[in-house]
Amino acid sequence: MMRWVFMLMVSTGLMATPYCNAYLSYEKDDYIKAKKELDPLAFKGNTKAQNLLALVNFHTQNDGATRKWFQNAAVKGDLKAAYNLGLYYYNKGNIKQTEKWMRVAQGLNEAKFALGILFAGSNPQKAKAFFYIPAMDGNTHAKAHLCAMPVLNGDNNNEKYRQLCRGSEVESSLITGKFYDTPKKYGSVSKALYYLKYAADQGNVEAMNRYGTLLYKRQGPSDEENALSYFVKASALGNVDAKVNAAWIYYVGKRWTRKPDLGLQELTAALKQNSTKAKLYMGILMIRGSAFSSGTVQQNIPRGFEYIREAAAQNDVEAIQYMINNGAKGEALERYQKQLNKYYKDENRKKALHFLVDGC
Repeated sequence: MMRWVFMLMVSTGLMATPYCNAYLSYEKDDYIKAKKELDPLAFKGNTKAQNLLALVNFHTQNDGATRKWFQNAAVKGDLKAAYNLGLYYYNKGNIKQTEKWMRVAQGLNEAKFALGILFAGSNPQKAKAFFYIPAMDGNTHAKAHLCAMPVLNGDNNNEKYRQLCRGSEVESSLITGKFYDTPKKYGSVSKALYYLKYAADQGNVEAMNRYGTLLYKRQGPSDEENALSYFVKASALGNVDAKVNAAWIYYVGKRWTRKPDLGLQELTAALKQNSTKAKLYMGILMIRGSAFSSGTVQQNIPRGFEYIREAAAQNDVEAIQYMINNGAKGEALERYQKQLNKYYKDENRKKALHFLVDGC
């Protein structure tokens, strides 16, 4: 009988620890409740709680408390807190402190990878040494950087790296290019362009679309034309996002790339494939009333918002942001804001460099 009572207590959460309660509150973005539950644990010296409390303060933009609690846990030997403190300084551009704390945490493969990133530009051999162990342990980003580096600098004279990387240079260049195609605190547009161009020119369709997107955003003298050429190639190979991007340039591009009829044709074809990006762009064009002739997109504001709401329902982040910035109110606005927060939280967890926390 007592065994069944014990099992019932576990299954209903009656034996949940204070830390687990705090962690679950943190996962629900209830930072006030999480802080209330973590404070007693942190002040008693619980390093897991101190690390999580630092993250709660990070999300509530209390910079001093974030640093304080990461450091309190790190100096007591919590490797995740030391790594997080290094990442905290990395986000602020303080490379000296980043290296200091990543070295403290280098028992973690995540810290070895971060140290590889720090040395990738100044000391490629040291960077490769840091990348190698996590790469061998299955860290996708570490292996990608290790295998893509020879593409950039032509240095591939170490047999153990050649054995690990043989046949993976294109995929590695794509993954590495995506890593650098990020906000400034992580990224380097020139590196992203280099790696993505290599993968695109080797026939990788995702790289073609991403490389074209970077060119289009850069808006140099011939970037739009070059971007369009990569979008067209990727579209012909079945990439629907590239089809939509080509359609957008055809429809709203500069005089020498503008072909509205073809743009509408491609956009309509992508809509039939249930493309969220096509729904977003068609919605924007309808709201603007971007008609070049009777056969192109006429203004239809209600239908335009329907398209964008459909794209948002499919978790397209640009569509969600559009609804937040353009008319969503009350419960709908709150729902979109929660959806956007969840999207960014999920995306942050997928990043090669992200904060670490102990779960339950």
